[in-house]
Amino acid sequence: MNSTLDAADPTAQNDPAAVESEKTMLLQFTKPNSTYMVEPLGTNKGICRIEPNGQKTCVKFQALEAKKMFTFMQDQGFFCTMSLDPKETALECRRV
Repeated sequence: MNSTLDAADPTAQNDPAAVESEKTMLLQFTKPNSTYMVEPLGTNKGICRIEPNGQKTCVKFQALEAKKMFTFMQDQGFFCTMSLDPKETALECRRV
């Protein structure tokens, strides 16, 4: 079973306070020894944590742009790469 949390109101896309709120949510969501799949494209902007049992726990963002999400993950010590599956658009992020 997958679970998803919605982060922000779609009207908040250009609101700096909403971006900061979503950055805080992302910081609280990340754990040091977990793997994440970051889906930065289209309306499904979000991040999923792969749990030890293989399930995904996801957070979707409205205000946090893909570039800021990627930069934030790098700033937190994660190394992100494209999936080896050419059909997959998500970035896989692991803490280094």
